[in-house]
Amino acid sequence: MILIEVNAIRRSGHHAFINWLIANLNETKYEENLCKYKDNRIDGKYNILWVNEGEQLIRENIDIIDRHRDNSSIDITIISYEVLTNETDMNPNYTILDKTLRKRWDVTEHIHIPFVRDYYNNVACLMKLYPYIEIEGDDAYNVMYHDMYTAQLKHVLDGVRGVVYDKWVSDKEYANLTCIKLLGKPNMFNPLELGGTPSSWNMPAGLSYDKNEELKLDSLLNRYKTATFPKWMMDKVNQDEVLSELIKRAGFDKQDIKVK
Repeated sequence: MILIEVNAIRRSGHHAFINWLIANLNETKYEENLCKYKDNRIDGKYNILWVNEGEQLIRENIDIIDRHRDNSSIDITIISYEVLTNETDMNPNYTILDKTLRKRWDVTEHIHIPFVRDYYNNVACLMKLYPYIEIEGDDAYNVMYHDMYTAQLKHVLDGVRGVVYDKWVSDKEYANLTCIKLLGKPNMFNPLELGGTPSSWNMPAGLSYDKNEELKLDSLLNRYKTATFPKWMMDKVNQDEVLSELIKRAGFDKQDIKVK
């Protein structure tokens, strides 16, 4: 079995990215969202199991994979992570795989992918869906985003398998090289033409998801322009020398941020 783990951050676009991975693996254009449940089975050229929110109920996740393997053949298992939890030891680059599970699942290849989005676009999406992270002193921003993002971005910039959402969705050559690097084959699909979970701009209502509207590239790359960021949050970023430097290295720094 091949095990693929995607360490991302909530509202970073990683579900769309995994949809794209599966589309390329199975050579099938999936326009629907493939992640509807905790465990999602997608059969095709490869029989694929996608376990969502792998940072929660880890013992159950292991049982889920065991059960699917016992009941039918699984060629590839994908586990996605999006929040720091005590179960993952607050490790943003957590992996479920140890020597025991590697042997039990007969893991022949382990692909570990850190995944990030432009800092300000990602925060804008989080604030849209989870307004409480704007409250100064609320630990949600630190746990859900600041600390995790810093470690993830460093891993992406310093590693060899990291993926940046904004480049992946906008640069055909970057998407193609990413596919070759991760899967050993050229890209077959435009990321904007595949499924994924609805945008934060639709999630609160949840009833009027306009796919064509939401997948406009300019809108996806400029979510931050629709948001006003709390001053305390921007002060925290500016005072964090490590994060500030990483944001500059990644090309995510902005001159037109609105602050309140």
